[in-house]
Amino acid sequence: MKTKLSKYGLTLVEIMVAVAIIAILAVGMYSVGSYLETQSQKKLAESTIETLAAAIEQYHDFYGKFPFQADANYGRAELEPNLSGSVVNEDGDALNPPDYNDIYASSEALYYFLNKFPAGKKIVSSINRSLITNKGYEGIEYFFMFGLDPNCYPLIHIIDPWEYPLRYKYRQGDNFPVIQSPGPDRDFNTPGDNISSK
Repeated sequence: MKTKLSKYGLTLVEIMVAVAIIAILAVGMYSVGSYLETQSQKKLAESTIETLAAAIEQYHDFYGKFPFQADANYGRAELEPNLSGSVVNEDGDALNPPDYNDIYASSEALYYFLNKFPAGKKIVSSINRSLITNKGYEGIEYFFMFGLDPNCYPLIHIIDPWEYPLRYKYRQGDNFPVIQSPGPDRDFNTPGDNISSK
């Protein structure tokens, strides 16, 4: 009498189907996760810009003017001349372009001026600490040296969640300064994903 042996296990086709299903689910989960992360970063950028706009309004109420002027090139933004000093590295050596990138200038000046009065300091302190830094995207730390003062002070700027400095733009006669983030692509020339207070 013949007995039939029962075989347990999966065939190669069944294993390949299972692997394909797992791969499709993994790709879908990654896409959803990436989308949610981008949306979260956009919300953080928007709330940071709203916070800064509120601090600028308080500054205007306190001083009767906006913090400073910065035009389309965003260069130096009057901070260095107003403070009579220079940008240096941690050793106190002066940094000039290309060592020091002026894309940080208006953000540095904004941080400095908003911290000059109590209400502004309080509002700025509520910004997510991961968005306040003295490091450039190259990893170099920027400091400021006042005239003959031998001490170096961190030159703080405000960045967006994609680690690019926010821009402050204001010219005499404008209704209100504009604060901008270039968005996830870190490029102000592609306005589709830029985030702005305007």
